Amino acid sequence: MIRVGFLLGFPVEYKGGINYIKNLLYAIHKFHSKEIEIYLFVPSDLEEEYITLFKDYAKIIHTKIIQRKTFPWLISKVSQKFFNFDPLTYRLLKKYKINVISHSNYVFPGDSIKTINWIPDFQYLHYPKLWTHKQLKLEHRLHKEWILKSDRIVVSSFDALKDLVSVYPKDESKVSVLHFVSQPDILKYDEPIDISQYVKGKYFYLPNQFWEHKNHLIVFKAVKELKKKGLDVKVLTSGLMNDFRSKNQHVEMLRKYVEDHQLTENVSFLGLIPYKDVLQLIKEAVAVINPSFFEGWSSTVEESKSIGKSIILSNINVHQEQDPSNAFYFDPTDKIELASIMEDLWLNADQMNLQNRKEQLLINLDNRTRAFADDYKAIIDQLLPS
Repeated sequence: MIRVGFLLGFPVEYKGGINYIKNLLYAIHKFHSKEIEIYLFVPSDLEEEYITLFKDYAKIIHTKIIQRKTFPWLISKVSQKFFNFDPLTYRLLKKYKINVISHSNYVFPGDSIKTINWIPDFQYLHYPKLWTHKQLKLEHRLHKEWILKSDRIVVSSFDALKDLVSVYPKDESKVSVLHFVSQPDILKYDEPIDISQYVKGKYFYLPNQFWEHKNHLIVFKAVKELKKKGLDVKVLTSGLMNDFRSKNQHVEMLRKYVEDHQLTENVSFLGLIPYKDVLQLIKEAVAVINPSFFEGWSSTVEESKSIGKSIILSNINVHQEQDPSNAFYFDPTDKIELASIMEDLWLNADQMNLQNRKEQLLINLDNRTRAFADDYKAIIDQLLPS
C-alpha cells in the first residue's frame, strides 16, 4: 500500500483549490483505495465543514505546522526560506510513513519521499500587467523551484503544458497532464435545493471569482445591449468579491458599471455562497457563462459538463480542449456576439432540458472520474515502480 500525503496549506477561501483536492481524493478513493492510502494534513483549527468534506476519502491529520500564524508554522516557513529544509514537516511525514507528498507546494530534499506539485496555470505569462512586480517575481521563483526540485509536475491541460515548455523546455519529461473532473453531488439528490432566496424566474449564471481576467464586464455589456433591444435578461454572479491584485478596484468598477447603466435589476451579486447552492443554480440556469480571458482548466466548465448544462464560453484554447457537448463559443471581446447567443438561449429556454437523462449523466461522470483516477495512479506508478 502506497501512502500519499496532501498538505492543505492554502486558505479555504480558495474554493477552486478546495474542490480540486476533494475531487482528486474522491477519485483516488473510489477507484484505487486498495493501492493508495491517502493522508490529508490539515490546520488544527480547520472548520468542521471541511473535515466533513474530506473525511470519507482520507485519513485526516490535524497539525499546527500548516496553521497560519502559529509558532510551528512560523518555524516551518523560516526553515524553508533560510535553510531550504523544513524539519517539522519532514518529521511529520516520516511519522506517518508517507511515500509521496502531492499537490502541496512542497519540495522534499532527497529521494525517500517523492514529490508531486500542481501548477494550475501560467496566467502571468499572458497577462503580466495584472500582477505587481513583486507578485510576478514570486510566481516565477516558486514555479522554477517546484519544476527543478519536484519529482513530477502536474498541469491540468495541454494548453498549460505548452506554456510550461515555452519557459522550461528541458523539463517536459517530468510533466504530466491531469484533467480533473468535478463531482457535483447534486446529481444524486432526489429533492432539489431551494434557490428562491437568490432568484425568481429565468436566469443565466456566472459563478467565477472576481479577478480581472475573468471578464465579467463583457457579460454586463451584453446585458446592456439586450436591454436596449427590450429584452430584460437576468444574470446571477457568485464568488468571492475580492481581487487582491487590484486592491478591489476592479470589483468596485464592476459594481459601478451595473449601477451607472441601470442594470441593478438585471445583474445580481450573490457573493460567496454554499457550494451545494452553486450546483443547484447551475442546474436550473438557462445556461452557465464563463467569459474568461484565461483559465488553467475551468471548474465551471467541468461542473456544467457533469450536470449536462448548456454553457456559453469564451473561445480560448483551454475551453475548447475541455470540449463540453452543450457549449456555445464567442469572442471574449465581442459583446454583440455574446448578446446574440444569450438572446437565442433566453427566448428558447422553455424548450431546453438536460440533454441526457440523469442515469446517463452519472455513467458519463463515472467514466471520466475513472480516467482521472487512473491517470493519477499512473503518475504514482512512474515514481514508485513495483
